Amino acid sequence: MSAFESEGVQKALSFLCLAIFGRLIKGRFSKPMVAGVQKLILDGMLPCVIFKALCSIKLDASLLKWPLMGAVFVVAQLAASALCSSLVFPGDRLAAPRRSALAELGTSAPGLSAMVFVKEFVGDHAAGHAALFDLPTKLYLIFALPKLLRAAGGGGGGAAGGASALGLLKDPLNVSIVAGLACAVSGTAFADLAFVGKAMTALASAQTPVLFLLIGMKLKFEGATPAACVVLLVGRHAANYACFAGFVAVLGLAGDDALTALLMVQAAVSVVGWSQMAKASEAGVAGYNLDFAFDIVGYSMPLTMLLQTLACLSDPAQATARAATVLPVAGAALFAVGFLAIKSSVQDPAAWEKKAD
Repeated sequence: MSAFESEGVQKALSFLCLAIFGRLIKGRFSKPMVAGVQKLILDGMLPCVIFKALCSIKLDASLLKWPLMGAVFVVAQLAASALCSSLVFPGDRLAAPRRSALAELGTSAPGLSAMVFVKEFVGDHAAGHAALFDLPTKLYLIFALPKLLRAAGGGGGGAAGGASALGLLKDPLNVSIVAGLACAVSGTAFADLAFVGKAMTALASAQTPVLFLLIGMKLKFEGATPAACVVLLVGRHAANYACFAGFVAVLGLAGDDALTALLMVQAAVSVVGWSQMAKASEAGVAGYNLDFAFDIVGYSMPLTMLLQTLACLSDPAQATARAATVLPVAGAALFAVGFLAIKSSVQDPAAWEKKAD
């Protein structure tokens, strides 16, 4: 089987086809219809994805380096996101795109953009390591990010503890978190849920194709948005490669472990970050640009798929060595050049204020 026929590359191309199809049918959907699709993802499909992921959590003391690496990665990525977003969007009048970029760039979605490559090009044995690496990211997205969004927002939404326990459990995402953690703690396997589990699997499986159709419908190709997204994502990847270089230097990662870690740090940003932002906005928290955050998701996916494909089609030793030495410097230089090239256009407040939520 050729590299082109591998599962990872074929899946990446299938995502591209879905986005193209979404673009082709965009004119048949009004704004309320598109908003309805978004709501279906947020309240119907995403909770099933989160529930399945939490049910599968299993820790082994001999593998603790993977969640520890994941925790370091969360902190490093958030710090880099704060730096990149502050450079690109300085000042009070650019606060909305800055907050939105910071929140979205600090997320990661390896389930969509890395796990399939890990399984295909490293092996099933590495999938467990990758899941443990992703565990701190999941905890950050589910528990910490909503509080950070409220704290950093432009006001509104009331006090952080204002909602009652009953009110919180009316949100499908919160229900999925509580139920998933209960299953993980009790040792209940997802397979034990029988027909309920099958129904949730069907909804969870639907998220990816619907998400990429939505990306095709909503992705912007005009104005300052595309350039801003690409430059910010280049800065994010440069910082993530620097983090990977640190893992290699400190832990001596090599072989399958190094390739697994590389594929994980190259993961795209997460739609969960955008969904948490949307929920904060619905709760009255001001100061976020939801469309811009979703555009970052849309541009992140094809960039990540390209990087994952290139890494997997290269010699693994060369790919990991290049990522730990050349790519952090090259990425930082490319970010600097790109930032200088787009600075005047993306830092025009008028281009963003009319889009702010």
